[in-house]
Amino acid sequence: MIEFTQHPLLKPPTDEEILRLTETKAGSEELLKWHKSHEEAIISATNEPLKHGFDLDGWNRIKWGMSNYNEVLALGGNRSGKTTGCAKIVMQAVTESANGHIVCFSQNEDTSIKVQQAAVWEMMPREFKKKTKGIEGYINFSMQNGFTAKSFIFPDTKTRVDFKTYTQFSNNQSILEGFEFGFPSAVGFNVGAWLDEYLGDATLVDTLRFRLATRDSSMLIGFTPIDGYTPFIGDYAKGAETLETRKAELLNGRKLPVKQYSPNRDAAIVYLHSDENPFGGYDRIKKDLRGRSDEQILVRAYGYPVRSITALLPKFSTSVNVLTDEPNKYGHKLPDIRDRSKYTIYHVVDPAGARNFVSLWAAVDAQGLVYIVKEWPDRDTYGEWATFGDPKWKYGPASKKIGYDVKGYADLFKEIEQDMGIVAHERIGDSRYFARENENNVDLFQSFSDYDLDFIPSSGQMEKDGIVALDEWFEYNEDGNIDLANRPRCYISSECGNLIDSLINYQSNGKADEALKDFFDLIRYLRMANGGLGPDHFTNNSLESTKVGSGGY
Repeated sequence: MIEFTQHPLLKPPTDEEILRLTETKAGSEELLKWHKSHEEAIISATNEPLKHGFDLDGWNRIKWGMSNYNEVLALGGNRSGKTTGCAKIVMQAVTESANGHIVCFSQNEDTSIKVQQAAVWEMMPREFKKKTKGIEGYINFSMQNGFTAKSFIFPDTKTRVDFKTYTQFSNNQSILEGFEFGFPSAVGFNVGAWLDEYLGDATLVDTLRFRLATRDSSMLIGFTPIDGYTPFIGDYAKGAETLETRKAELLNGRKLPVKQYSPNRDAAIVYLHSDENPFGGYDRIKKDLRGRSDEQILVRAYGYPVRSITALLPKFSTSVNVLTDEPNKYGHKLPDIRDRSKYTIYHVVDPAGARNFVSLWAAVDAQGLVYIVKEWPDRDTYGEWATFGDPKWKYGPASKKIGYDVKGYADLFKEIEQDMGIVAHERIGDSRYFARENENNVDLFQSFSDYDLDFIPSSGQMEKDGIVALDEWFEYNEDGNIDLANRPRCYISSECGNLIDSLINYQSNGKADEALKDFFDLIRYLRMANGGLGPDHFTNNSLESTKVGSGGY
């Protein structure tokens, strides 16, 4: 009996079909043609995966993104085929368009050689899988060392591909200066850069954007989001519009996005699911994830970044709690807080000796809704307070000490409030740091009071108590409509980027995320004001509180 080689995508005839076809001469000839076509397709796909290989659905989503946007964020589950698919798209660009220059980044030299370079070599046309040396091209590869000089030039198109590492860029951020990546005239995908398993902050991506602009080329970024909803992912995911969904088998058929548009970055976000790759050992992944939490399954099987596995406030949502001057999809926007009869203003400060002080301003209305409208130092002006890297979180440019003394901070706070048209009703300072006395036995309470800024001490309750209380501020029924009867109590201006990063990512993990703690402490001090009941609203003409209940709606 004729035998068909088993293949996960090519389906051979069933035994019943074979028996039926062999009953006649014409059927036998048809079966032989079927067998020949089947076997040749497998051999061709193995020998020439670039020309004759099979495209997974996830790869087609990446191609959709590359066809429509300059940046594609490809998030995938384990063994979903991200790297192979990206390598195929890169080599497709290399072989189709002339005089290009593509840069490929991997974590370190070892992963570059064994993963990224190996994937590109797999897609190399067979006729060039031998040492090729000439004036217009150079290709030399070994499994041990990768491409010679971490680079190759494809002879037919004179396109250069360089392989670099995130470690190299971290040690010397000038390694990309002077280069223009992409193609002057692309036939197909105008790929300029491919970042594989990228787990850094936005620094490298921001640098590459300027290197891609001249040739209007695209950047492809792919990884499994094992660290959850980081600021880098948040920059793309903020306000993302879901264009296409797919059912998740391991989550009882729950629909997950597989195509999204990022208006914040004018980019595509695509997701590659592990069960879409029949070559990736999905049955083993499925077995290993049995009994695991939904959050772990979302990340490992579907490449979906989950903030609840990295944050202390799982109900905090940038789409719900972060507001601008324009209404969001729920009809909510930041109010005008200058009317003192409608809003009571609170100012919170957390000092530091080796870094800048951090500060926020919040308004409370008669319904007990809290609007955090301003932070200092703000991310747009001073940059990130905490950056994601190695170690996991480190202090960013906004923390670098400017050198203000108490008078300098007092003048700054007064200027900010004057520009905002507000007057702080109550000021709260970190109880421990404000109580420290200087060489003249004067603490910060007295020092600020000398400049007409009177602070009261923050609550001395444990951090865990503040976290529980903050949960109440962000509590609402996620399955119901957000309206007057079902909504969180706390909202934050989109301009408070450092506070938002802290709320998304802080885990109270000691040194690992200490840099995120400062802004988290600010909102915690605010929440625990008034003996833990939270900040009150007071009418303009009296000090009568109009406080409502402390729980969520």
